[in-house]
Parts: sequence; structure tokens; C-alpha cells
Amino acid sequence: MPHILIIDDNPDDRLLVHRELEREFSSSLQVTEIGDESQLEQALAINNFDLVITDYQLCWNNGLHVLLSIKSHYPSCPVIMFTSTGNEEIAVEAMKSGLDDYIIKSQKHYLRLALAARSSLARAKAEHQVSRLENRLQSLLNKLNVGVFRCTIEGRVLEGNNAFLRLLNLETVSETQMLDLRQLFWQQENLIEQQLQQSKEIALHQKNGKVKWIKLSQTLITTEDEPFIEGLIEDVTEQKEAETALQKLNEQLEVRVQERTADLEDVIEQLKMFVDSVSHDLRAPLRSIQGFAEALLEDYISSLDPKAQNYLQRLASAADLTNTLIDNLLDYSKLSRIELQLEPIDINVILSQVLAQMEEELQQKQAEVDVINSLPTALGHYTTCIQIFTNLVSNAIKFVPPNVQPKVIIRAETNQNNFILWIEDNGIGIKPEYHDKIFGVFERLHGVESYPGTGIGLAMVRKGVERMNGRCGVDSELGKGSKFWIQLQSV
Repeated sequence: MPHILIIDDNPDDRLLVHRELEREFSSSLQVTEIGDESQLEQALAINNFDLVITDYQLCWNNGLHVLLSIKSHYPSCPVIMFTSTGNEEIAVEAMKSGLDDYIIKSQKHYLRLALAARSSLARAKAEHQVSRLENRLQSLLNKLNVGVFRCTIEGRVLEGNNAFLRLLNLETVSETQMLDLRQLFWQQENLIEQQLQQSKEIALHQKNGKVKWIKLSQTLITTEDEPFIEGLIEDVTEQKEAETALQKLNEQLEVRVQERTADLEDVIEQLKMFVDSVSHDLRAPLRSIQGFAEALLEDYISSLDPKAQNYLQRLASAADLTNTLIDNLLDYSKLSRIELQLEPIDINVILSQVLAQMEEELQQKQAEVDVINSLPTALGHYTTCIQIFTNLVSNAIKFVPPNVQPKVIIRAETNQNNFILWIEDNGIGIKPEYHDKIFGVFERLHGVESYPGTGIGLAMVRKGVERMNGRCGVDSELGKGSKFWIQLQSV
């Protein structure tokens, strides 16, 4: 029974992948879903899995890092990347690092994912069989004292087995550089030929009417070695069959690489047109999905079994999140394109409006927000400042440990023509290596199960601050809260 790890911080995507794998493998399958970094570390420590399917964009890292981590611990474990956020460069780099397959995440490709999983498992099994046979072959060759080596045309030995080294009375392959191998092996061949003539050894082995030859070394082969010789011949045949199967799988992989390249080019072209068409073309069908999902929940929920109810509730939640995501993407696109007219902005007025808009949310979380002294006037854009401070205060009261009352302190430091505004919280904190990453689009450090959101808020903060000729950043340690800062030109 194969054991597959599904690594994705989106629980709905994990469920859909799990469902498709069950359809392909029936009941002969064990699946472990990985939604965060700690679960992955536990799985890597146990090492009882046969295949890994990972997304690329993960809230704690990316699929390439996961690939390198898995390959460093378990080089022979196959890994498939199933994602919608990668690109052709990432796919190429991942393939160079040992990735077995790269598939674009979409509904039409779930079937391909299941087939790729079966193919990768079969290829891994064949490679394991080849490795096992090679090890057994080497063991038999060493037992029979048959020296095997590989060298260049000039006679430089690249590698050799233990028997090869013993026959030359050497300890390491590097010592052969001191020898004239062509002259040495010519002498060895004459010596072996003389010994064979003297001992009248037979270098033929007959079984089932077929004559097979065996290359002899200086060690005489007795009748006691016959089972080993027969095993060697059978193993060589089995190894050839495994290598043929592996070659066919590799040919299929080349075809899939070409298909993936075409898919990636198609996705890139669609992304270029996404911003202009998203408002009209995506909202219409999304409204239908939301409407019919709500209708089913209201009218037919009692007639559905628990599994169907779960699917339907997930559908409704996903539609709501998609609508929010579209709004955020449009806001980010607008923020990137429009011309901002900068003017003197009273940060006290901005912050008062933000806190008033968030009053219900602040009360629900019982959050405390303290403003230290009066805040300065900055050169900025009113609407953009509202977006920036809304996102920062919202994050400050959201990313806190369970059962902890959120506490936020807002203060300012003035320095000649600039000022720095600090938003401090008592939240979960951020590892130093993620301080810059969190300001990227769709960059998340936690799964939506722990802290819901779209992963665009801080990207909008950075973009908005930069459009107002400012800078922003964060000082934080894991478990010790965060201090986000914004530097703008004061008036």
C-alpha cells in the first residue's frame, strides 16, 4: 500500500487531491495531509512515505525548498509539484534538483496528477529494483574476485570495485594514477590465459539447453559457486528488464515536460489579460456559484449526508474567499497603476477613521489600541493611507495566540524631514528570515485554517508606501510580537 504525502496549506486543495488519488488507487492507498511546517518536520522524521505531492507557494516556504529538503534526506523519494503559482524557470530549476513531475493546478489536470503519481511510484519501484540488483551484482563479483572498473580512453580509472583493487594490491582508486594501466592489463591477460590453459578451466555454463559464458578472474570457480553464478545470470537479466521499463518511463516524462511547457506558456498569457477582465468576467459566474450554494444550504441541507454538507459548505466558503481575493487584487492593481496626488495628510485623522471603521471587529476581539501622543502630518495620499493603516491594525489584532487579548501600541518618531510610525503588537511574531518575504503578494506564513486571509494585505502596505515615496518594514522575533514601521515625509 503506497503512502503519499500531500503538502498544501489550502485544506480544500488537499481534499480535492486526496479524492482524486483515492479514485486512481482505490482503497490500496494511505494519504497524510501536511498543512504546516511542524507537520512536515514530523513526517520527514518518521520517513514512512513513498511519494510527495507538494504545492509551490506555501505559507511557511516554497515547494522548491521542500523538494531540496526531501531529496537531502531521501534522494530516491519521488516528488511531484502541483501548483498554479510557479513558472517555467521554477519548473526547470526544480527538475534539475530532482523533481519527478510538474503539473499546473487546475480542475482538468487532477486526472493527470493521479496518473503522474502512479507513474512516479512505478518508476521509483523500478529504480529501487535496479539499485538492489546492482548491489547484489557487485557483491557476487567481489565474492568471485571479478574486478570491474571504468576508465577513460587515456587509461585514467574513474571507479572500480573492491575485487579490482585487490587484484592490483591497491587500497583506493586514486592509486591507479601511478600505474600504466594498459601495460599492466596486457600482462594480466597473458597471466590469466596461461593459468586457464594450465588448469583447463571451462568458462561456459549450460542450463536448460542454453550456453552462457562467464568471465573468469584469477580465482578458481568451484562447483560450490554454481548457485551464485546462476543467481548472477538471472539478476543480470532481471536488471536489463528493469532498465528497459525505466527507459520507457523516462520517455513518457519527456512528453509530459513538453506538455507542461505549453501549459505554462498558456497560463502566463492568461495572467496578462487577468487584471482587465477580472471584474466583469469572473464576478458573474462567481455570483452564480455563491447564489446557488446559498440556495442549496438553505433549501436542501437537511436532505444531504454529512459528507455532501461538508463539500457544499466548503464551496460556499471558497466562493466568499474568492470574492474577497478579487477585490484585493483589483485594489492592488489599481494601487500599482493610478497616479497618486500627494498632499499633506493628518495621520491623527486617518487613524481615527480607521479605528472607527474597525470598531465592531475590535470589540469582538476585545482588542486594546493605544495611541501614544499626537501623530504628525505626512505628505501622502488619503485613500492609500486608509488602506495601509487598516491592513496593519487588522494584522496586529489577528495574528495573536489563542486566548490572548490583542494589544496594539501606535507611536511616531520624528527625524528632520521624515517620521517613522510604529505599530506594535503582542502577537505570535515572525522569524527574521521571513521579515521581507511577508510583504510579497500571496506570501503567507500560516495556513488559512489558523489565520484566514488572502495574503495581499502587507503587499498593499509596501506598494502604497513606496508610491508615496516612503519605506516600510518590520522588527520581530517569533513569540515576541511584531513592530511594523512606516517612514514617510513629514510636512
